[in-house]
Amino acid sequence: MKTAVFCLLAIVAFVAAGNDYFSQPAIHRDLIEEINQDPTSTWTAGFNKNFANMSLKDVKHKLLGARSINLIPGNHPAKQGKYAVMDVPAEFDSRKQWPNCIHKIRNQEKCGSCWAFAASEVLSDRFCIASEGKTDVVLSPQYLVACDTGDYGCQGGYLANSWQFLEDTGLPSDECTPYTAGGGVEGECPSTCKDGSALKFYKASDYVTPSTPEDMQKEILTNGPVEVAFSVYRDFLQYKGGVYAHKTGGLLGGHAVKCIGWGVEDGTPYWIIANSWGEEWGENGTFKIKRGSNECGIESNVITGTPAL
Repeated sequence: MKTAVFCLLAIVAFVAAGNDYFSQPAIHRDLIEEINQDPTSTWTAGFNKNFANMSLKDVKHKLLGARSINLIPGNHPAKQGKYAVMDVPAEFDSRKQWPNCIHKIRNQEKCGSCWAFAASEVLSDRFCIASEGKTDVVLSPQYLVACDTGDYGCQGGYLANSWQFLEDTGLPSDECTPYTAGGGVEGECPSTCKDGSALKFYKASDYVTPSTPEDMQKEILTNGPVEVAFSVYRDFLQYKGGVYAHKTGGLLGGHAVKCIGWGVEDGTPYWIIANSWGEEWGENGTFKIKRGSNECGIESNVITGTPAL
């Protein structure tokens, strides 16, 4: 049986909890206090102004957009990664290993385009890494949102479908087709760059799915960041720092992000994740999430690809 779509799980939660639940404000001060007073919590909560004046329904529909990695695997199923025996270090940060290739934190704004940001950012970083800096390009999430008919624009996307698009069609640069979908409208699929010049496409030659946490580490260590998706619960919206692990609050939906490394904090192993909610959210736009126990499904939904140089 194929994996269910993340957003369908959110709909089930919505029905079970009743309409009133999703009409509640995204920021919940009692929840923040509950987390911060919990002696077992490995993370701290606080007020994130990204969600000021937003309801849980707004967050669900405007910021979350990852659908299942397996439901629609595409015409060419992803390959399982094969990795040589190697020593995996206790900590690794792609930003330190490839400081000129890991691109800055971006903001998807009020469009469920996390899937497009995560995929385009992973491939962008990997072009730079694989070419040793010769192909340093920021690829366009806008083109993926507007042109990938196998996905749903601001309403979300499937990880495998988006990587199939990167293999079959590719993406132009962000400079060529800058992001305009932040207001929630995808826009038309462009036939030229913004300045009228011809589109130049950067493709993936294939895409792979690391099957274990150790394979994830080997993939990142060897080739650079990977895309992951996980289930977002209400408490995650309040994240300010530390190693996130779900404590309380209902399921909102799925979210795709870029995994750039790992480490250990106060005895708790974690993944380092680059989010797409701007630099003011979390730890300068990033967060850490518990590693090794498939926290919120993050180790079950992993995909990445090879740049076609």
